[in-house]
Amino acid sequence: MTRSHTSAIEKVQQLLPVLQKTPLVTKISLGIIKHIGVGKPAIKFHTITGGFKMVVRGNISVQEVFIYTPNVEEIQKITKKSFGA
Repeated sequence: MTRSHTSAIEKVQQLLPVLQKTPLVTKISLGIIKHIGVGKPAIKFHTITGGFKMVVRGNISVQEVFIYTPNVEEIQKITKKSFGA
């Protein structure tokens, strides 16, 4: 995991141990946290070169997380299962 941003919202904290233990994940980069108000937790995926970007919404915040992997579909499936989506 990169050290530029080390804080993670609660929903991201739930996913990190699973992603860090997965050998297919080569790098995890946490993005900034934006406070956007009360809402329902959700997760969205966007393909990027070398992996995908997750936009994770918690109860009051949203955070982008960049996941680098050669197997995007498999890691997204693991992530959805861990998130409860």
